[in-house]
Amino acid sequence: MGASGWSYLVELDGSVEATFIGLRERSFETGDWYWRPEDEARKGPKPQSLGEWEESIYGNDYPGAHSIVDMREIVSGIGLDEIDQGQVLALSEQESLVIFGTAEPSVADWKHALEEGREVWDMVDSDSGRFVLMSDESGHRWVAFWGSSGG
Repeated sequence: MGASGWSYLVELDGSVEATFIGLRERSFETGDWYWRPEDEARKGPKPQSLGEWEESIYGNDYPGAHSIVDMREIVSGIGLDEIDQGQVLALSEQESLVIFGTAEPSVADWKHALEEGREVWDMVDSDSGRFVLMSDESGHRWVAFWGSSGG
């Protein structure tokens, strides 16, 4: 199985880091991650918590979760060519201009970019993710996370 692309749009929960942590936990708890029962003989029983996942061979051996569960940390101050496996990097202002035509995209801009399959996916490297802050028409703040993992 190859890597899977994934995307999430969630309301900002105080900070990007807090939103990211909450999203990973919810994704694990709701089963929004890849697991093959046939791997139990080699890797042991299915992890029951995100912490258990991270400490197990499941969280440290691909094929991985094929979701945001594979991501480990938010990073900044680096370029896309410097991103490591499990890192999520903010979209730069220049990249935002390329994708959305604005440095401050809206939720509508995000949905439109996904529908058109524009450069959103060109701005992510294998086994890593990206994020961008945005607002909706009522002024609420949102974070879009997207990436590719589970190779």
